Amino acid sequence: MGRASSSAAQRLYPVDIASPVAGRLEAARGAVERRFVEAGEVLAHAVDGVGRLISSLDSLGRALDPATVEATAAELKAAAESLTALPQRHEHRRRTVERMTGQGEDLRSGVDEMRRQMGYLWVFAVSIKISAAGVSEAGLELGVFAQEICDRIEQGRNQLGGFDTELKVLSSELVAAQKQEQSLAGRCESLLPAVPDGLVSGAQALVTQHGQIAAAAHEVAGLARQIHKKVGAVLGALQIGDITRQRIEHVQAALALIDDVPGLTPEQHGRLQALIHRLLAAQLEAAAADFHHDVQRIGRNMSDMATDAGELLRLRDLAFGGGEDGRGFLQRMEGHVTQALGLVSEMEAADHAAATVAGSAAAAAAALNTRIVGLQGIRTDVQQMALNTMLKSGRIGDSGKPLSVIAMELRSHASLLDQSAQATMATLGDLTGEARALVDTPAGESGAGQALTAASARLRDAADGVAVDLRTLAALGAAVVGDLEKASASLDFQIEIGAALDDAAAALADWAGPELPGVEGVEAVLDDVAGRIAKSYTMAQERNVHRAFIEGVRPEVEAAIPTPQAAEDELDGVLF
Repeated sequence: MGRASSSAAQRLYPVDIASPVAGRLEAARGAVERRFVEAGEVLAHAVDGVGRLISSLDSLGRALDPATVEATAAELKAAAESLTALPQRHEHRRRTVERMTGQGEDLRSGVDEMRRQMGYLWVFAVSIKISAAGVSEAGLELGVFAQEICDRIEQGRNQLGGFDTELKVLSSELVAAQKQEQSLAGRCESLLPAVPDGLVSGAQALVTQHGQIAAAAHEVAGLARQIHKKVGAVLGALQIGDITRQRIEHVQAALALIDDVPGLTPEQHGRLQALIHRLLAAQLEAAAADFHHDVQRIGRNMSDMATDAGELLRLRDLAFGGGEDGRGFLQRMEGHVTQALGLVSEMEAADHAAATVAGSAAAAAAALNTRIVGLQGIRTDVQQMALNTMLKSGRIGDSGKPLSVIAMELRSHASLLDQSAQATMATLGDLTGEARALVDTPAGESGAGQALTAASARLRDAADGVAVDLRTLAALGAAVVGDLEKASASLDFQIEIGAALDDAAAALADWAGPELPGVEGVEAVLDDVAGRIAKSYTMAQERNVHRAFIEGVRPEVEAAIPTPQAAEDELDGVLF
């Protein structure tokens, strides 16, 4: 800046108590405060998002340690071997249930046969009773005896009724078990050997892919930490907003100092305002230049970080992306294990049902056997009664011969009843043996169930601590990229703030005029006002601009500018 020319000295500078840029400065100051707070919040959210991303990647490394992977692979292979043996075991049990169902049908046929025999016995017993009533020589004794025969046969018929009821319950249980076995056979056919093969291949792939996952996780975590550091640095660099706001406030305060300076003529006051406006215009120009420079550096760094974040997502997709079916590696593994566990659960349910049926069959067989024994006792009594009837009828003479014939038929059919009872007892023995074998058969899938349960627990931990992290990595990474893009957009201060600063500086310079006025007659006031303005400075750049201005208009005066203790705007140590 040079000394004012003589023509400039003659220029009239009217006093303007209301600065032409006061409103613009306040708008710029408010925009700086608002926009930088918003940008700071977005960047702080980005820092938090990257932190969660790093935590997820660290969890991945901990959850998929080599020992866990090897143990899980061994359990999956053991489970696959056990599952492979399931069809043979299931076929054995299914055939056993089928035989028991057939034995139940045989028992029903035996019951029907014994019911027919009991019907014949009842007819013969009633015939004896009627015939005895028509033979006077028989007396009351033979009639009473015939009634006893009828009563015992009725007891036998009741025994058969109870036998039939219990047999129906057993038959329904056997039919239900057979249907369950048939359903399970279909499941085995649809899932085997695909599920155990999937477990084996998955176990091998798990070991192979672990190294890739671990390496990629380490690389991605390192990149995420770099982004975290850079975002934090940009967040620190946003102090340019606070610096710019302070410099605007210093200009506002300086404008207030010259609104009313006593002891000056209007012309002198106008020249003083022009001088101070030119100083403040220089301060705003410097503040705007620094603002543009630092914001451009922040923008470039934000653009670099967005590129890094995109690379982070690419690495994630490379290491953990879904397969051809669109599902992630661990999700496919978890699907195989879930199918296998479902099959084992069905097999265990079938085992439990078979054991229940076997227990019911054994109990029913014992109860039925008791009824058959009782029925055989009745048969013995009937035969004995028939024999006694024959003897008594023989003593009567010719009139007792019809009774003897009927009693002989009764005794003969009682023998047939015994044959049916013996056959039924043999079938009950076979049923009891099958039931015992069904209960005593070891649960071949228990090994698969234990191995799968252990493997499932490990994979579930992986799903909770790793797979969930992998599924959320995309969301976290996308959120980070989105935050960085949003931050970049919110850091585009050039139009709203930078342009406002440029416009305010230009307005002050236009108000002051193209040439500086002379300082004659206002030297002391100028020194006083400029000194008070200098005391408000907190940045080195403000003091440099002030010193240069004073040296231009008052070369004979050495500008003594105090250096406050406030922090300087040294952003080189903050920006990277």
